[in-house]
Amino acid sequence: MLGRRMVYGAALLAALLFQILYDGYLAQFFLVCVLALPLLSLLLSLRGVRGLALGLSPSAPRLSRGSEGAWQVTVSTASSLPVPQLTVFVSFQNTLTGQKTRQRIRLSGLGGGVTRTFPMAGEHCGLLTCQLSRARALDCLGLFAFPVPVPAPARALVLPLSLPREGLPELPQAPSRRGSPSPEDYELREYRPGDPLRAIHWKLSSKHDQLVVREPVHSSLPQVVVTFDLFGDEVRLDRVLDRLWTLSQALLDRGIPHTLVWLDRTRRQQERTVASRLQLSAALAFLLSQPAPDLPSLAAPDLSRLSQLPHIHLTGREEDAL
Repeated sequence: MLGRRMVYGAALLAALLFQILYDGYLAQFFLVCVLALPLLSLLLSLRGVRGLALGLSPSAPRLSRGSEGAWQVTVSTASSLPVPQLTVFVSFQNTLTGQKTRQRIRLSGLGGGVTRTFPMAGEHCGLLTCQLSRARALDCLGLFAFPVPVPAPARALVLPLSLPREGLPELPQAPSRRGSPSPEDYELREYRPGDPLRAIHWKLSSKHDQLVVREPVHSSLPQVVVTFDLFGDEVRLDRVLDRLWTLSQALLDRGIPHTLVWLDRTRRQQERTVASRLQLSAALAFLLSQPAPDLPSLAAPDLSRLSQLPHIHLTGREEDAL
């Protein structure tokens, strides 16, 4: 915009010199045109900018590492006239790795409902954030700038890849569920709204004149503890997370709930119990949204409370079953 103002200033100076050196209608006409052009451009642009709003969203809220994704910027306006030009700063950040980039982009010929896309850096795992700032709509000559409200930041999760399971450590077997459950496998309690009908113990309910529900005792207890080394650069983090993602899915396929244990950037221990695909997605979403440490921690996770359970540890190069 500064360059265009300098060009207009040079044109205005030339028109004034032409008026001074040549006393004729052509000089006056040229000066009037140079003076009127900014006003005409401003009037046309004000109508096009009226009601201008920006929207920001990812092409997909979740994608696998290496998949193609994009950020979508949608322009809406209350006028039928297009916006001549729009400048905006776009910031990209990967929360897990801490990588940040910022660039200035220019969009032209924007009308209502127009969408522009920008590539999404999905080559590394993490929570990606795209944010717009300092959005300005310019007039036709690029001499005036109008501030435009920016939308809320958009986020997308880049999930790990599933690896071949041949390299996984030997997994424990899920407990057998054949035969009739014994009293030791369940605890009895009163019926609560929302309990499934198949969990009702009908014989005891008829004796006590109230609904009694059987609840598995072991349903909320993790059967395996999984720890992993979460630190290093993007490549190392990808290797560890790919193995973690593959191992956790293999455990779920065998019906084995487990607890993920790791140390975050502040050396605080984090634990997430995974007994379903939904819980695995929630655990990964939390894990990828936290900055990873740059260096390994000298302290190890405290597993005293879970010491009686099988333990699997994942490193940057290999998986070791303990």
